[in-house]
Amino acid sequence: MAKTSEKTGSDQPENTHGLILLEWEFNDRPQYQRGRLWYSVMLTIGAGLLLYALVSANFLFALIVVMFALVIYVSTIFEPSKLRFAVTEDGLDIGADFVPFRDLDKFWFYYDPPEIKSLYLEFRDTLRPRMRVDLGDQNPNKVREALAKFVREDLEQVDEPFSDILGRILKL
Repeated sequence: MAKTSEKTGSDQPENTHGLILLEWEFNDRPQYQRGRLWYSVMLTIGAGLLLYALVSANFLFALIVVMFALVIYVSTIFEPSKLRFAVTEDGLDIGADFVPFRDLDKFWFYYDPPEIKSLYLEFRDTLRPRMRVDLGDQNPNKVREALAKFVREDLEQVDEPFSDILGRILKL
């Protein structure tokens, strides 16, 4: 996967995007433990929304409800994928993708262990959504030190985004 750099003579690994400063693996999506009560409540809500959509002849809404149920079902039966996250001299290796630092606008942390340990990346391209990276066992200060050399840290962001709070509460 990574090899030791022979040019620099250091013990730090190098890849095609320069020296690897820090790396770890994280799940591509959170995996929640959902009990029978959760499934019962969601099935009742889904059936109610589907019935409403059919009674009101809103077939597009009915299709959206069915698609949402399918996404929940598929995310339940398949385990999340492990992605490699590496901070290099030139950018970020995230799974099979490479993001140069010039494409990143800012980063921030929401750190409330043991439940929430997240790094958030915001891109310059407004069409690209914010990305959440689970820190796992990584020290956020070491991650901050590695990223702050290349990308601005947003110190005004102190709360977890509402969409993440809602997703965690509803286990979606």
